Order: sequence, then C-alpha cells, then structure tokens
Amino acid sequence: MSVSDQDTTLTAVSRSAARYLDELKAVLGALDLAQISTVIDRLRRTCERGGFVYIFGNGGSASTASHAVNDFNKGIDPVGPYRFRFVCLNDNVPTVLALANDIGYETVFTRQLRNFVRADDVVIAISGSGNSPNVVDAIRYAKRRGVETIALVGYDGGRLLQLADYYIHVPIHDMQKIEDVHLAMNHLMMTVLKRMLESPRREQGSAEGASE
Repeated sequence: MSVSDQDTTLTAVSRSAARYLDELKAVLGALDLAQISTVIDRLRRTCERGGFVYIFGNGGSASTASHAVNDFNKGIDPVGPYRFRFVCLNDNVPTVLALANDIGYETVFTRQLRNFVRADDVVIAISGSGNSPNVVDAIRYAKRRGVETIALVGYDGGRLLQLADYYIHVPIHDMQKIEDVHLAMNHLMMTVLKRMLESPRREQGSAEGASE
C-alpha cells in the first residue's frame, strides 16, 4: 500500500471514528436526567433499608449486569450500616444452563427470583430492545410480588418501558451505543451514590474537628 493510500485509509477511519463519537455524545446529551435521578434515589433507598438488588441481562447486557456487581459491592466503600447488596442472576452459568435446559430459557431469571426476592429488594433488568422474553418475564414476576422494578433500555423501550416502575431509556436505534451508555450509567450511578453515602461521614468528621 502506498503512502497516499495509507493516508486515505487513515482519514476514512478517523471520519468513521469521529462519527461514532459524535453520535454517542448526542445520545448522552439526550438522556433524561429526571429518569437517572429517580433510579439513583431508588437504589439509595434500597441500600438504606438493607435490600438486595437483583440485576441481569443477556449478551452485552449480561456483562453490564456483572460489571455493576463489582462496582457497587466493591467500588462503593461501606459507610456505617449502609452496604450495597448486588446479585447478578446471569453470573452462575451452571444454574442458568440447568434452568434453560430443563425448563426453558425464558425462565432463567424468574426461577432464581422465586428463590430469593423479597419485598424490600429491587430488580434491575437490562435489555437494549426492552423485549427479551426472559427479562420481561422476570420483571412481570417481580411486579406480581410487589417488588420495585427498574429497567435500562434502548430503541423505543419495548415492553420493559411499559412494565418497569422506573427506567433509564437510551433513545437511539444502535445496540452498541445503547450498551455504551448503559455501562456509563452504571459508573455514573456508582459515583453519585458513593458521594452521597460518604457525605454524612465527611460532615461528621468536620463537626468533630471543629469541636476539638
């Protein structure tokens, strides 16, 4: 390949990369801060009452769910009595495969919720389309049990947008960018909640220092 051909190829790659980033920035700017703030508040309340957060998804959404467990259980340092209790229902591969093989793939999350979920808990479903049958089935089950539900969705939101009590909707028809934003929301929520939970400790430390 000649130098001129290489330059042409690099220019085309740069333009394509720039287009992707521009589209990603645009969808980030289109997010509804009220939706995000509400979901953060529900997670804070769940943490303070000692509830568990059950989170799950398929494919890329499964990896986002697994990532959330690491960020919330380890990334947010315990503050007094407050600790996040995240459980990812797609992490136990033998359980998922056994349920899928013996009963049906659409039941792999619902069957696990039947064993664990309680009224003080929260269920988070992640689905780009909002229509994954096993995710929708789990949310329906949680609602029948009177458990709060949260959905992270994209496209037009699908059935989850109608079913979930609270949601963060990424308004774009592009699965890769939807998954990008869902992971960014995970980090955003973790960061905000960590600051919120640490704030009383900092204020207490300042008050103790002032009294010395």
